[in-house]
Amino acid sequence: MKKILILTLSLFMLSSAAIASRSYTYDKYGNQTGSFSTNNGTTTTYDKYGNKTGSYKNNDGRVTSYDEYGNQTGSMKLNSDGSGIFMDKYGNNTGSFRTSGDRIYTYDKYGNQTGSLRKESDGTYIQMDKYGNNIGRFKI
Repeated sequence: MKKILILTLSLFMLSSAAIASRSYTYDKYGNQTGSFSTNNGTTTTYDKYGNKTGSYKNNDGRVTSYDEYGNQTGSMKLNSDGSGIFMDKYGNNTGSFRTSGDRIYTYDKYGNQTGSLRKESDGTYIQMDKYGNNIGRFKI
């Protein structure tokens, strides 16, 4: 779920104005779990100790993910209706997402909901599991 969360947000962040600062992710108890930064069309992710864990690059509506060594691990394509699909490094469908109002819903490759993100009025995103339970938060 965390990879899907970062990949989904990367597409939206990379398609908006350039962000050059670092944002932090937290668990539901407020403990820092990691961070990410965007610069020159690439979002880089870090663990809670500041070690690079991967990166995401936007290529005309498709975000490609890479591991900490630069090897491609998957991609995501955004459709014009705000929905999209996740693919492994071979192009196989591994899941999907759709936006609705202030939420992004994620699904597995069979169409079962796996979680969601809700944007709060202060810019904080709340990450929820498939049952609607708060499992983390972050602010861009």
